[in-house]
Amino acid sequence: MPKKNRKCRKFTPRSQKYKKSIEECTNAVTISLFWTNLLAKLNEVYVESNPSAILCYGLGNFLESLQSRYQLGLLLAIKNVFKIKDCHIYDPKFTDTELQILAENGFEPISQNEEGKRSLLPGTFVFLPHCPKHLLNNLLWINWEKVILTKCVIFCNCIDDTITLTPNKIVNKIAYYINKISPHVVMEKTFCNEFMYDDVFNDMALHIFPNEKLKDLENFFWERDNEPSYDTEELEFTKNFNFLTLDIDN
Repeated sequence: MPKKNRKCRKFTPRSQKYKKSIEECTNAVTISLFWTNLLAKLNEVYVESNPSAILCYGLGNFLESLQSRYQLGLLLAIKNVFKIKDCHIYDPKFTDTELQILAENGFEPISQNEEGKRSLLPGTFVFLPHCPKHLLNNLLWINWEKVILTKCVIFCNCIDDTITLTPNKIVNKIAYYINKISPHVVMEKTFCNEFMYDDVFNDMALHIFPNEKLKDLENFFWERDNEPSYDTEELEFTKNFNFLTLDIDN
């Protein structure tokens, strides 16, 4: 038998298994009460136009983690329903196989660790599944503009809980922008407990930045300080260091 056929026979069943599992997780999301209520809320927010882009940090190894696979299913459901073409995603733990699967599903893997410092297109849906507060703080810092935030939605750990459960000293040091914007955000989180598993979207909330809450803020509120910096021992995410990772699938 030709070498080419042997190789196909070796890898195709695994690829089909991955594809089927991701499809099953996506389907489980789309038939859930969680999805029904989330989609209704997104349709309220994006009433004038569909989301322009998707940005996701911190999905994790979805071929190993069932929770991550359901979270990927949510991204695929949103991508498909709103027909979003501009979809960027990053996690330093992604294997080569996972990167390939993401590319095949229309996601563009980000090539370097941005530490959350990516400028958003107006209308971006941001997904930070159970990500450390530093990432959200960095994302808010780089996008600290009313015209940007009022057009975006961020699905991440509930900001209220982050502020409430973190000592003030630490909040001011590593979550300054989260704390600053928190009184002006609308948070929808009741539906996050409606998924069949309680460890997939738990403690998360959909964060909306309505113009009516931001329009009267003075200009000095939007003054942006220097780039946030953190002590090494405070970090909960991977810094942008050069290092090697092993692909366990090869």
